[in-house]
Amino acid sequence: METRNVIAAAIRNARERLGITQQALADAAGFASLQIVSAIETAQREVKAWELVRLARALQTSVDELLGLSDTAPVRVFWRRGSPGISAGREARLVQRAERMALLEEWNGLPPAEPLPDLAFAPERASFADAARLAHTVGRALDLGSRPAASLLSVLEERFGIKVFYEEMGEGESAACVRGPFGAAILVNAAQAPWRRNYSFAHELFHLVTWSAVERVWPVAGEPEWSERLEQLADVFASNLLLPAEELGAQFEARVEDGGDLDGMRVIEMAREFGVSTSALAWRLVNLERRDAAWAKALLADEGFRRRDRLTMPHRWTHPPVPFPDRYLRLALLAHERGALSLSRLAEFLETSIGEANELLEGLELGEAAAAPAP
Repeated sequence: METRNVIAAAIRNARERLGITQQALADAAGFASLQIVSAIETAQREVKAWELVRLARALQTSVDELLGLSDTAPVRVFWRRGSPGISAGREARLVQRAERMALLEEWNGLPPAEPLPDLAFAPERASFADAARLAHTVGRALDLGSRPAASLLSVLEERFGIKVFYEEMGEGESAACVRGPFGAAILVNAAQAPWRRNYSFAHELFHLVTWSAVERVWPVAGEPEWSERLEQLADVFASNLLLPAEELGAQFEARVEDGGDLDGMRVIEMAREFGVSTSALAWRLVNLERRDAAWAKALLADEGFRRRDRLTMPHRWTHPPVPFPDRYLRLALLAHERGALSLSRLAEFLETSIGEANELLEGLELGEAAAAPAP
């Protein structure tokens, strides 16, 4: 097949995969009209090199992919069930960012990350007890300590090289994960409260450590009948990982040893200490048979409790860097400083213009100059 036809088919397929129109692609690539895209997709005209670069960026893919030179099989992105933020464009962006971050790690000479556990698991017949045991195994392997939420993110990023990204996805529990040649990556809703993001990290970690086992039995088309159950297992795993039974039990006993009740303020205090939501804590106590379901429902429905819960949030609310985490930005700037990334490539990796990338570099230089001690 002629190169022109290969490129035409690749661009058309990539655009349709993202679900965007020819006009939208023309706008994103900075073309004067959709007729340019139409002519390229029907192989009626040659594609200039600069056009191919712009098209690859707009389609969130690589030039090699559009030229038919990449033989990498597409990877599957696993979304948290019911996520309102699912889109082909967001999936492609996550994979592309993860691939770029893997390159940044290589160019900066980072040592290989420790392999993430890839555990035996039978998703078709696994029980909640199996998920709880898995959480115990992973918690010990990752050495998360008595307050897992406090160290989970840094362990995932620094020790296991998991690439964590954030996007504003509105209300809801949106999250996704993927494993591929670049390693593993997690996408989390930046709009979530910090303690809900912790839960999302733990939930997605379940999918990452059972990835191979699930992938072996996942059908080529459609979802298996046990897919909803798999999400429930991930929730059980997350609760057990972030709220270890022994430590949580000890803290519970310490707060009620005087014969007092576990009132709302104590629940809020414990939730913040463990870095989880009050809802997650309350239902974990039910699971451990320290309280019953009626207690949890009444507590979480109480407006006074909910108001006090909200009042404890503002000073603890930390917003993640969007769109790139600090680690990604740091590696990109170091790669540029080492000469591995030209200014134009730096702008591409930061998904911005060359002018804005240059302004960022100039701002950093001015900041370093201002911080330098006087001679």
